[in-house]
Amino acid sequence: MDNDLQAQLIDDSLAALEGMQISDDRSAREAFRQVVATVARISFLSARASAQAMVGQGAPAGDSLGRLGSWLDRLIGILTRIVGQLNGAASFSISVGTNVSVTVNFED
Repeated sequence: MDNDLQAQLIDDSLAALEGMQISDDRSAREAFRQVVATVARISFLSARASAQAMVGQGAPAGDSLGRLGSWLDRLIGILTRIVGQLNGAASFSISVGTNVSVTVNFED
């Protein structure tokens, strides 16, 4: 699957998450499962695009970073809604490095 198609799938997944009604713990857990899948796809594409840019293939690194920044902004909004409804959830974090990861922290 090429990078543009992967990017479109990420955009579609984020749009679906943005449109989800998250009103209770159950719907928040369902949405979080979709977030995990979306973050995995973002991580995969980010790593692949970076590797391609290093060898002169694919889009320039700046294009990939711009997309990544936009996707992360959207994820922050989505995760804010999810964590607000997850029973016991206190906060979340997004880590960006070689990979992208999401953590939800729960109260003791």
